[in-house]
Amino acid sequence: MAEIDVTDKAKLIIKYGLAGVIGLTLLCSSLVWYIMYSWGHLDIYDAKIAGNMVGARAGAPGSVTEVMVHDGDRVKAGDVIARIEVTVTEEQIRQMEQTLELSEKNLAQIKQGVMVQRPVVHSGGGGASSAEIENAKSKLDQMNRLYEMGAVSGIQRDEAAAQYQAALSRGSGSATVTYESSYQPPNEEAVRRAEIQVNQARMALEQAKTSSSATEITAPVDGMVYLNGIENGSEIKAGDVVAYVGNDNDIWVEAYLSQSESDYALLGQLAYFFVDRIKYEGTVVEVIPPEQEDNSQENSGANSEAGYTSPYPAGKIVVKIAIPAEAKAGIHFGNNVDVRFNK
Repeated sequence: MAEIDVTDKAKLIIKYGLAGVIGLTLLCSSLVWYIMYSWGHLDIYDAKIAGNMVGARAGAPGSVTEVMVHDGDRVKAGDVIARIEVTVTEEQIRQMEQTLELSEKNLAQIKQGVMVQRPVVHSGGGGASSAEIENAKSKLDQMNRLYEMGAVSGIQRDEAAAQYQAALSRGSGSATVTYESSYQPPNEEAVRRAEIQVNQARMALEQAKTSSSATEITAPVDGMVYLNGIENGSEIKAGDVVAYVGNDNDIWVEAYLSQSESDYALLGQLAYFFVDRIKYEGTVVEVIPPEQEDNSQENSGANSEAGYTSPYPAGKIVVKIAIPAEAKAGIHFGNNVDVRFNK
């Protein structure tokens, strides 16, 4: 019987069989990695490092002429952060003076109280009041109340009274009207609002006249300072935040999710975040639901009056992630962060 040489076949099986085993191992490893780390996760690319920092605001409009600090510098309350060239014109000062004068006159008038003339209708022969007369009377009553609050002028109140009298004359003809005068003391709420307007106008004028004192923007508290994107030549408005100052250790990761993504962020859940391509691990410590639309509108009015805007994007769920103490040395307020949540 002839012998069959299987050496070449064995070599082929060993050569390509080993490569197949290695390939299959890599494929299985990749599949396991995909299932563990990629399947069922959510990546957020617009997260940031937030914290309890205080804004250093400009006291007047102008342009930045000199920045005195760098990001990460430690400052004391009162240290100069930046200097600006103030742009307050003489015309603006004259307008502020006129505003203050008008506010003071309005306050003095409100404090005097008012003499209110209330119409009294006398019907004769059973004459009936028409809807037009009732509407005119209702409008007059409203104008009297607004006049007492200082919201309308005496001329507007008198016009309403004249319209009411004209409506009576166009009525049945059997009604007559007389007026009873009475003194109405000043309304306390109207006086308070007028005093606030005077104080605001006076403060604005004083600030404009002493604009030289607003050429320096100083740190409001002790702590670490982070500039808010300003540099030499930057144009700023009164009230703009030019830098943030505070405790750089009291920071956290802040991510914003849509409502459809809420299942990815639960209290106590671990999350990964990346700062300058370095991977960190933190824990979800707070989940803030988005404000209702009606509450958001109410807060918007109050906040705009105070020169404040909400720090959270509208309609977003705010997720706060604690940063491990050992990781804070390389992380600072304002850093951009990528976050990964796993279900």
